[in-house]
Amino acid sequence: MRHSLKGALAAAGAVVVLVGGSGTLAFWTDAVTLPGGTGIASGSLKLTDTTTGGCAAAGWVLDSAASPAGATFVPATGRLVPGDVLTKTCTFTVAATGTHLTAGIAVTQPTKTGSLASALTVAGTFTSGGSPVTTLTSANDGATITARITLTFDPASGNATQLTSADIGDYGVAVTQTHA
Repeated sequence: MRHSLKGALAAAGAVVVLVGGSGTLAFWTDAVTLPGGTGIASGSLKLTDTTTGGCAAAGWVLDSAASPAGATFVPATGRLVPGDVLTKTCTFTVAATGTHLTAGIAVTQPTKTGSLASALTVAGTFTSGGSPVTTLTSANDGATITARITLTFDPASGNATQLTSADIGDYGVAVTQTHA
């Protein structure tokens, strides 16, 4: 074996003995204790239904350009035609607290069953003080949000949707905190 290789192996062995041995190799260290915090608290995000009689009891309104526009629509007895839009208007009070809280607001999608289901779309728009709202922050704490929930019958749905029906499951208005 060559002398340089033997020397390198001997040096490596000496380092292993020193490091793994009786602790003759030491590093300097230091630590500082920092104070924690007390009273750390979380915020909140909540909607309270303030619709007269509750949003579930709010009626649907036919939002069509045809007569009778703006008339109350009763799902059990009324009949939609392609292009009709039903609207339900509800109000909610927002509780939103947090140092840098941001949240989205949306209508949750219901389950839809029946042969008319694929031709119906549920959507929503939201306003506060007449201005559109898509994001909530702690500045909205205590604000009233008006939700316009729409059920649209696809105008291009075709003849297959005549004399058909659908059941629409529960939907909701949801606020979801996002971390910006």
